[in-house]
This record gives sequence, structure tokens and C-alpha cells, in this order.
Amino acid sequence: MNKLTPALALVLVAALASACNSTQTPAEPGSLISQEASALSAPEAWAFGPEVDGEVADTWAGIIRDEALLALMEQALAANPGLRASAESVRRSEAFLRQSRSGLLPGIGASAGASGSSDFEDFDLTERYTASLDASWEADLWGAIRSDILASQYDLESARAVYRASRESLTAGVARAYAVAIDARHQVALTRATLAAQEETLRIVDVRYKLGAADRREQVLAESDVANARDSLELALASQRSAIRALEVLLGRYPDGTMTVTDALPVVVDVVLAGQPADLLRRRPDVLSAEAGVRAAFASTDVTRASRWPGLSLSGGVSSATSDLADVLDPAALALSLGLRLADTLFDGGLTDARIAAAEASGQIALANYGATVLDAYADVEGRLDDVETLRNRSAFVETAAKNARETLQLAEIQYKEGAIDLLDVLTFRQRSFQADRTLLSLRRSQVESRITLYLALGGAIE
Repeated sequence: MNKLTPALALVLVAALASACNSTQTPAEPGSLISQEASALSAPEAWAFGPEVDGEVADTWAGIIRDEALLALMEQALAANPGLRASAESVRRSEAFLRQSRSGLLPGIGASAGASGSSDFEDFDLTERYTASLDASWEADLWGAIRSDILASQYDLESARAVYRASRESLTAGVARAYAVAIDARHQVALTRATLAAQEETLRIVDVRYKLGAADRREQVLAESDVANARDSLELALASQRSAIRALEVLLGRYPDGTMTVTDALPVVVDVVLAGQPADLLRRRPDVLSAEAGVRAAFASTDVTRASRWPGLSLSGGVSSATSDLADVLDPAALALSLGLRLADTLFDGGLTDARIAAAEASGQIALANYGATVLDAYADVEGRLDDVETLRNRSAFVETAAKNARETLQLAEIQYKEGAIDLLDVLTFRQRSFQADRTLLSLRRSQVESRITLYLALGGAIE
């Protein structure tokens, strides 16, 4: 047994070296990430939202006051196939992490066999039985395995952030599609009302024409506007069906266009609290994914750097070979083997250096992409805040324009019946009123959509 002492000593030294190294961690890129974000000089408050700097709501229920819509959002999360694909990406990253962690453990294998041989003269069969148990382990002397595990952990964080981004995008998409479907229903109702008014005008013109109070030109003009109104109704109905199908797809349903929605637009809070620009670095999933990508890239660089140093692997095994199956496990038949292998590349034509340079460049690319992602996130929120404020300012003007257009139309219809104005004037005022009402309906829908989009830009729900 004393002959094995040097080998066992080498095994012990390698194990101690690996254990000491396990306490070491790759260089932390956190300071570089902070510098990249700080270089953008983000202000303490949003430029377009000084009055909405309160804490951002943690859930969609914090900004949406519509139980039916919230229920649809939950249905989409459970049934949308695209979201399931994103969830599988997380599972794949979890598997890769387990794969990386397995590198710290030894590999153990076992084998057993039986064979027989004889000469051609007497066919006296000679039997031989073998069995072996082998183990091998690679010492993580330079932290390559630990760095690979760290990279896999950050890849998993990135995948989870992407999954969360997919969830938030889906829920926001459902909310917007729901508002669009309701608006499409309102547009159909408005177009039907306009068609009814045009048909009533045609009826009056027909009566006046028969009485000789109107000429054929007015009758043809009224008939033309009725035809145009019917065409507009067909387009509005098609848009409504399209909006319903889009909502059904998001909900994971067959898009047959038969789903019904309520008459009222979903109630969304008037003011969506936006927090501070710095909060975005902790809330937006795309920013968190980009940050994890930087950390993963730097950890992968450490893996590549470790490849320039020698690798140490240990192996050992117990084997047996006997002519009698009953003796295979006999201690006297067992043989012990131990092995130690130190390997290094003496010359590779600069391949390792090139790989390290490429890995370092990948880290810098990830860092630059992180900065671009943060900047895009800031621009996204500022743009959404601007949209909300613009729509709020437009609201009073559009309301007034629609109200005045309706009143003008009512006066014009009275004047036409009295013979004070021409039919063309009535039709012109009716078209103006119709367009003003359409604009008002679209504005109300846009106000709902803008607040939903703003909350999504702020990172959405974090629970």
C-alpha cells in the first residue's frame, strides 16, 4: 500500500488546490455596468412627467379597474402558445445550468463482460468474466468550471427576464386589443347611425322630388351618400371582425370572430405613476436581460482565459478478470488503478489568444448593447409620457369640435327642411359631424391604450 502514497499525495494536492480556487470568483462587471448607465446622465425626474413621479404600481390591477379585462389577461397567460415557447426557453436555460454544475463532480462508470474462446480441435470453451468500476474528475484549478456555472446562471436570469417581458407584452397586447375591439364596435354603431340619417335624408329628398320641391341632382346626391354610408358600414364591420380575431389569437382561441365584448372601454387610472428614471434599471425586463447578458459574457471570458493554463485530471478504478463468474467480486481478483494527467497546449498558432480577444470583444459588445437598451428604455418612457399628456390636452378640443359639429348638423337639417339651404350643405355638415365623432371615439381609445403602453414601458407588473 505504501507504493500508492505518492499518487495519493498528488490527488490530495489537486483536491486542495481546487477547493482553494472554489472560493475565488471571476471579476465582477458590476462597476462597468454602473458606469455605462451613469454615462447617459439620466435626470432624477422624467422630462414629460413631473407630476407623476410616484411609485410605479406592482400589478396591472393597480392601473386597470376592469375585472373582465383582468380575467382575459389571465386567460391569455394560461393559453397563449407563444408564451409557452418562451417558458420552454427558461427550462432549457435551467437544464444548461445543471449541465454546467455537473462539471464539478466526478464521472463514474461501470462495465461488465463475458467472453469465451476455444481451439478448433476439441472445442473446449475457456470462459472469461470481467467487471470494472471507473471514476474520473477534472480539477477546476483555474476556475473555468466555476465561471461556466456563473455564465449559465446569468444566462438563466436573462431567459427569465425575456420570459417576463413576453408575459408583460402579452398582457398589454390583450388590453390594447380589447380596447380596439370595443372601439371597433363603437365605430360600427356610429356608422349605422350615420347610414340611418342618410337614408332618412334620402326619404325626405324623394318626397320633395315627387312634390317638385327638389331636382334630380339632389336625389342622385342623396342616393350616392347612402351607398357610401353602406360601404363604410361594411368596412366598419370588417374592421370589427378583424379586431375580434386579433383578440382571440392573443387569448389562444380559434379566430372565428365570434367573441363578444362589452360596450364600455376598460377603465384605466387617469394618472399612471411613473417613478424615477433610475427605477427603470430595476423594473424593465429588457434592461435586466441585457445586464445579465453582460455578466454572462464576462464570465464566459473568464472561461476562455482559463483555457491558456494546464488542465489536471484524475482517474481511478477497480477491475476484475476471472475465469469463474463467482470469483468476479473476490477481493483477491480485484485490481486498483489510479491515474494523474496534466495536459497543456505548447503551441497553437495564437488560437487561444485569439479566442480570448474574441471573448473580451463579446463582453464589450454586450456592455454597449446594455447601454443602448437603457437609452431606448428611457426614450420609450419619455415618449409614452408625452403621448399621454398630448392626448389629455387634445381631449377638450376634440370634445368641443364633436359637440359643435353635431349642433351645426342639427341646425342644417332644420334649415334644409325649411328650404333655407341646399342639400349639399347638409351632407357636408353631416360628414363633418361623422368625422368629428369618429375622431372622438378614436381619441378615447387612444387614451386607454396610451396609459397601458406607458405602464408596459415602465416594466409592467413585477409580481
